[in-house]
Amino acid sequence: MFYEIEALKDMVQSYKNAINEVENKENVTFELFFNMSETFESIDTDQISKEELLNKFNVVCNDLEKNGYPITKKVYEDIKPYSIGSYRRDLNDKGCEDNDFVIWGETDILFPKELFQGIETVSEYSKKENIHRYCLTFGTRKMWDDGWKILEHNDFTDCKFTELHDNLWQDDPSSIFYTMNIEEMNKINSKIDEFDFRYINYPKIDGSCLVLSSDLIKFGVNVPSCLIYNDDHGVSIMAEKLLGKNYIQFICKNLLKVHARRHPNKRLYVLDEDNQHSFENKKTNSFNKFKQLSQANIETLASSSPNKFYEYSDFKK
Repeated sequence: MFYEIEALKDMVQSYKNAINEVENKENVTFELFFNMSETFESIDTDQISKEELLNKFNVVCNDLEKNGYPITKKVYEDIKPYSIGSYRRDLNDKGCEDNDFVIWGETDILFPKELFQGIETVSEYSKKENIHRYCLTFGTRKMWDDGWKILEHNDFTDCKFTELHDNLWQDDPSSIFYTMNIEEMNKINSKIDEFDFRYINYPKIDGSCLVLSSDLIKFGVNVPSCLIYNDDHGVSIMAEKLLGKNYIQFICKNLLKVHARRHPNKRLYVLDEDNQHSFENKKTNSFNKFKQLSQANIETLASSSPNKFYEYSDFKK
């Protein structure tokens, strides 16, 4: 999103670090999609112009192209609403046609340098075992309830969860809210002698750095079009409905990825909002209304309720 432009460089650097470990870089497609739509938030043009935002994006893309990194770029300025859920649905649909895997990026994540080695290890094992429909996730930091424990990195799973209201999260590297940098992540991952893989047969998905096998998507597991947000939750519901106990999710417990949910540059240049860390209670009222409609759709989808799904037109009303 336009308001995340200042956070982009950290994610891109982590991508460079990961792709530098790959010999056949031509087999990787890296797409940056810059959403400048103002459906949910307006650009504060007293702070920055659309042209300046676009220029910042192009500087990042041009640097990648100039230095030989695989990159495709797209800019979205349409008035039609287009959320991250819409994008990921389209990415899956087109990505599964010509690729073995689709990886969900996010502006506020750091890819582990060993990303592709982890994928390759799972790929070799799954082929040998005739497993083709699966997803792969990586270690997270301490999450808010024990239901996420299976996804937590080995170094953090026994830590105490730091609540946002404690005001300690900015100094606690184990917290999912702490803005960990690339060097800190690399130091943790450098301790790996061999990957610690586990698997579960129920969906527990954090959408950042999610790896989906193309066969899983071709089987129908995708963000359903009834969802206008909550993409990772929607994929989880559809995976469970379609695959049941045949669902397989691999987890690399000792390979840390970073999702900087409270990155200091996560939400800038939004009109009538001062909320750089992207706190939920400080977001614009229109965005929170949008999330309410989306949550209602999640409940309808999960319960197979006869209720009608909300659409963008309902949000507009």
